[in-house]
Amino acid sequence: MSNDRVDTNRPEYSWIPFFEELAQKLAAPEKRWRHRQPEIVRELQRMRSSRMVIAPWVDNLTEWIDPFSLIGTIRRVGFDNARPIMDSFKSFFGVGADLPTEDPITPTLQAQSSFFFTGIGDDGQTEIHWDLFEHIMSIDDLGNTSELADLLNKSVAVYNVGAANLSGALFWIKPHVFLKTDTIHHFLHTWDYSDFGRNYLENVVQIREIDSRPFPVLNVDAWLTGQIGGANNVWAMNAGEGNFAREWWLDGRYVGVSWDVVTDLGPCGTEDGVRSALAPYGLEDDAINQIVAFRLGIRRGDVIVIKAEVAGWHHFGIVASDITFLAPIDADEDPHKVRKGVIWHPQLIKTADLNLPGPKALQPIVASKEEVLRRINDAIQGVSPGDPVQDQPREPYSIDSMLDEGVFLDESELTRIMAQLERKQNIILQGPPGTGKTFLAKRLAYALMGERAEERVASVQFHQSYSYEDFVGGYRPGVNDDDQLVFRPRDGAFLRLCKKAREAPPEDKFVMLIDEINRGNLSRVFGELLMLIESDKRSPEHAVELQHPIEDAPVDDGRFFVPPNVYIIGTMNLADRSLTGMNVAMRRRFAFAELRPRFDSVRFATEVTKAGMPDELLQRIRSRMDELNATIGDDASLGRQYAVGHSFFCPHSDGPPGGDWEAWYEAVVEFEIRPLLEEYWFDDARKAADEVAKLLG
Repeated sequence: MSNDRVDTNRPEYSWIPFFEELAQKLAAPEKRWRHRQPEIVRELQRMRSSRMVIAPWVDNLTEWIDPFSLIGTIRRVGFDNARPIMDSFKSFFGVGADLPTEDPITPTLQAQSSFFFTGIGDDGQTEIHWDLFEHIMSIDDLGNTSELADLLNKSVAVYNVGAANLSGALFWIKPHVFLKTDTIHHFLHTWDYSDFGRNYLENVVQIREIDSRPFPVLNVDAWLTGQIGGANNVWAMNAGEGNFAREWWLDGRYVGVSWDVVTDLGPCGTEDGVRSALAPYGLEDDAINQIVAFRLGIRRGDVIVIKAEVAGWHHFGIVASDITFLAPIDADEDPHKVRKGVIWHPQLIKTADLNLPGPKALQPIVASKEEVLRRINDAIQGVSPGDPVQDQPREPYSIDSMLDEGVFLDESELTRIMAQLERKQNIILQGPPGTGKTFLAKRLAYALMGERAEERVASVQFHQSYSYEDFVGGYRPGVNDDDQLVFRPRDGAFLRLCKKAREAPPEDKFVMLIDEINRGNLSRVFGELLMLIESDKRSPEHAVELQHPIEDAPVDDGRFFVPPNVYIIGTMNLADRSLTGMNVAMRRRFAFAELRPRFDSVRFATEVTKAGMPDELLQRIRSRMDELNATIGDDASLGRQYAVGHSFFCPHSDGPPGGDWEAWYEAVVEFEIRPLLEEYWFDDARKAADEVAKLLG
């Protein structure tokens, strides 16, 4: 199974460390909890007697309790009732992990399914579940599936257990190895559990083969799809003047508001509390109403739509988190301004004819709600009306446009990079963190095309699980007319872009943006493209047969070649110890442009001064960062590729809240630069601390 882990700092995955460690504590050989079941029973009865919301069956237990039933006590009650139970487990079993920050998106138990055995005098049933539990906790993947299948069949046959409850329990304790049956149904559309153990394990393996994302991500995706039809509300949000925050929201999976209010509204759980906290700021009633809605109105399962760059189209996301205002996204953001846990769907929905709410920061969609939800459902099912097309003339774009938008390279440098991109057709922007690689990449694409044609740009981000099937294509599951599972060939992101490029006029250029290109297994992801992306191989005589049949192949016999109007721009961060280098064959296909920190740039000074940064602070940043980067460059274990870039010190256009530039600078150093330096000098904590002290003066 995959070893890929999700970011458990995100609210929707914060439950995983606690559940995993609780299972590990129960399985620890030295604790022998299997042989100490009466102690667990007495603790559960004590918890119930102290008015915790635990099933009444606990009163009738004497000496038997299985691990699935124990953990199930957390997942049969609401989150507020589960917290004291988890807190007691934390103390009783010695769990070190923090409690989840919100109600987990995981399977729950109904009241009638509180236990995985009858609960009355039958120790044989609990032993069946302990056998399965201990076997699962002793493996890191599916291992011997025949032995595991037999154990699963024994457990599922116990009275009142069932496939849904048991698979949900497996997901609680090993969420990166097992899936709940509901999630399997969502991705495979199959319900055959006549031989539960064997069929369940086959389906889990099958999903891993067709979708390489971590299982907790698949679980959330399946949950999100189920939320669309019954969403509590649909909200239209404004991503700021000129839609400037759109990319930040999409990349960071959050939404925000930007009123000049510095009070943390997190503790304000009522409308009166929010209004009282806002009273000193003299806001208009309409602004207060929107903040109240942002703090209290948005719920898990709600839909949020924001304008896309293409006129008449919107992005949509589902709120997967109950937590609001937990912490800032950036060091210079106030805690009240962001809401994490918004999962954005890659498709857009057409909204030109819907007359959605306009300029307000946050408004509920009422009149068009049902139609918006219908179009979102269509988009998820892949039947949305084509690709977004602009009905109005596009904005011309050039190197001058890049300079106007805050690119800190000189015109001559940008001209050289553009020349290499046009010559080689594939280029990689490489450099230290914070040098604006991703920011520059999209603007290079626009300048190459001569216009801001968003629909001719496709973006992907490589990671260790990104595969050939994702990028080029492969077989994906579907259902035929007889409702049987079948696998059909489906093009990946790059082939879909190539198809659009072939159908367009040859002078229209198309760009594939690949963020973090060296995070992927490049030979595996590119496959045959390793030859086909070369600029002199973009013709039918170099076409090859791919691993799967492709739709509308460019050559009559089904072979494929990359159209000459397709370009690739990748970004690569060399200061990441987890990355592997690119092999020589891949390097020969790309030109490389190295970006460096631009603290000395006149354009950097112009941009930060425009935001209101005092000249004294600008000069201090320049001198101290130059000294830091010189130290990093002279370090034999690091080098110039580990320098710290200028992007860390690019404030928002309106400057920090209240104009407190010193607090803003200290926050950037403490919460962004310090962790980076501690990672660089992980074996020399004093060195990192000394460099931070120099920055803080």
